[in-house]
Amino acid sequence: MKMKCRAKVERINRPTQAAFFNNLKVGDTVEFSVALNGVGGNGRGSYAVYIECVNLRTNESKFMSFNQIDRFMNGVFEFKEVQ
Repeated sequence: MKMKCRAKVERINRPTQAAFFNNLKVGDTVEFSVALNGVGGNGRGSYAVYIECVNLRTNESKFMSFNQIDRFMNGVFEFKEVQ
């Protein structure tokens, strides 16, 4: 089972060369999904959880951890959740 969220690009605050994100345009809808499974870990903590990001206009996709995606969700782009 997956948990999903769709968000529309409302604004691009600064350009980026990062793969996947460099092709986003204002008005694009991105679907974020994450599997609802255990992630496992080692003695020092749990492993990273990866989110699949899909640009619904281009069908381009990329997997990113919560820590990686945070840089784009807070600063580079402004998103608005859509149904």
